Amino acid sequence: MLLKRVTKEVKNLFQSKRSNTSVQRQEEILHLKRRLEEFDIQFSNLVYRPSDVETQTLLEISKTVGQNNDLLNQLSLERELAVQQLLANRIGISLKILEEHHKFIISMAHIFGGPYPYLREYIRSSII
Repeated sequence: MLLKRVTKEVKNLFQSKRSNTSVQRQEEILHLKRRLEEFDIQFSNLVYRPSDVETQTLLEISKTVGQNNDLLNQLSLERELAVQQLLANRIGISLKILEEHHKFIISMAHIFGGPYPYLREYIRSSII
């Protein structure tokens, strides 16, 4: 009888934790959606899938922006990428790549630099 009750309580705790995690993920997605709308970016704009090599390069650029407070603040204030600084920080990246994938870079930079631990974990586990 005790084992049955403990098992039931553990199941309830697990379900509660799972639903809490699910709610937090949904909140992160909604927050990111609203944030990206400020940049005229919708999730449907991000459907394009670059090649694996290109993806890794774009993720590195995004991390650079997301983890650099000056670049992230400049992105937030000016609503565009600081192209010259990015090029200076990341030699070998063509301006064409930055221009073609600016929405992806902006989106990922916000995930890497923002309050999105569940989205970051999802990206690390599925893309990186």
